[in-house]
Amino acid sequence: STIAIDGDFADWDAVAVTYYDTKGDVAHRNHNGYGGNHYTNDSGRNDIVKSKVTVGDKTVSFYAETASALSPSSDKNWMLLLINADCDQSTGWEGYDYIVNYKVKGDGQSTVMRYDSASQSWTEVGEARFAVKDNRLELCFDKSLIGISGNSATFDFKWADNPASLTDAISLCTDGDTAPNRRFNYRFIWKK
Repeated sequence: STIAIDGDFADWDAVAVTYYDTKGDVAHRNHNGYGGNHYTNDSGRNDIVKSKVTVGDKTVSFYAETASALSPSSDKNWMLLLINADCDQSTGWEGYDYIVNYKVKGDGQSTVMRYDSASQSWTEVGEARFAVKDNRLELCFDKSLIGISGNSATFDFKWADNPASLTDAISLCTDGDTAPNRRFNYRFIWKK
């Protein structure tokens, strides 16, 4: 179905498949450890608890819900959407071929970027639109940007909020929040 990116989330009620994530896993850490070490991590920000995906005639749309109100979209590494378009872990960055929201342009405007293995960097390939209301986010972009054509598609995806960096995949496990947790992915399978 086609979703209107307008901050009114009622049209998502028709999308039955829901992906869930652990609630309460963004607790800040400040504890003594073994050998006199002290561990501090306050990167937990947006606790992602629910996701949805749908494909329309021209766009693919994503939904994310957090346990409490979302932080501003101007925050660093805010609500990143990682997509493994070919379901192949040996391509892209740690298997992810595309990233959305790595470069948010402004209120309601963001980017879709593709990983360039030759330069080992993310390159903008198109734009995404998004809307936020309280603890919910919806975004969409042209489905051809990630290679969806015809009447079917299969891809893996993951939400990540506030990883320290995207140079080492371990930051997906140690900082902020990911949905699903750690190095797991959701798989989306669509047939019209």
